[in-house]
Amino acid sequence: MAGGHTILPMSIFEHSVVGVLYFTIGIIGTVGNLLTFVVFMYQKPVKSPRNLVFANFALANTFVVAPFIIPGSSSFVGRWLFGDTACQAYAFEGMLAGIGVIGGLIVIGIERYLAICCKDLYLNLSSGNVMCMILLGWLNALFWAAMPLLGWCRYFIEPSGTSCTIDWQIVDDQYVSYITGLTTFCFCIPFAALLLVLFRASNFPAPDTETKEKVSPKNETEEWFSEKQLLKLAWLFTVAAFVGWGPYAYIVIWPFFNEMSKATAVLAVMPPLMAKASTMIYPFAYMSHSSKFRKAMFLTLGCGEQEKKDK
Repeated sequence: MAGGHTILPMSIFEHSVVGVLYFTIGIIGTVGNLLTFVVFMYQKPVKSPRNLVFANFALANTFVVAPFIIPGSSSFVGRWLFGDTACQAYAFEGMLAGIGVIGGLIVIGIERYLAICCKDLYLNLSSGNVMCMILLGWLNALFWAAMPLLGWCRYFIEPSGTSCTIDWQIVDDQYVSYITGLTTFCFCIPFAALLLVLFRASNFPAPDTETKEKVSPKNETEEWFSEKQLLKLAWLFTVAAFVGWGPYAYIVIWPFFNEMSKATAVLAVMPPLMAKASTMIYPFAYMSHSSKFRKAMFLTLGCGEQEKKDK
């Protein structure tokens, strides 16, 4: 492996295409996830544990995609525009948000498992309990995002020359140990756990009518989504996150087995674009599964009128 850093050759047209993609994905993803967060937090009921779980996931995805202007504008010029300090800050924020998304997805998986498989425990689950789970996810993200700033691995400009992330061009002992821990505890184990809890929830016997009435309070969130719809959404989100963040997991492991001279521009630009593109899926998934949620989104935008009474 070469000891220095390389900026892969890309034409100004290729950089411009990447810039257009950043702005398109960024605008759609930011607006969609921010609206989703607002709907879950401020449409009734605002204190349901389920609302907090999905609001946190939307907020994490907003953090992932919102800084699109930084790599997008750099792409139009063909080089990083904002200096080393901004590079470190941008990479830190991206790492924090990305791990926060996976942590938020774990909380969704746990919520679905408890709601379907451990109903008595779920009924006693308070907003405080949910906030503790959410906080643990963000603390884990903070730990792994802060380590490169404190000397365990490092952040650097990506080989595309227009964005910043983990420096995967120099494979030393610090890089190997950090990436091994990162991919194990923030990708492999979380997705394995998600598959386990979602499989268990999907295969759990359906409750009888009396039990169902006991454990399913008639609240606004239940009217928006059925339990089966929420489980389908959890599966969809898991697949979308795996596809979106899988390229990043691949690219940071890729240097373990390949020389940097084999890297291509596509290899460099695809992971950040895929990660940001995955954020666009979630708002449309909510809207496609619930007409009430769709109406709430439009009302949040100021379109349409609030219904006087439920039908």
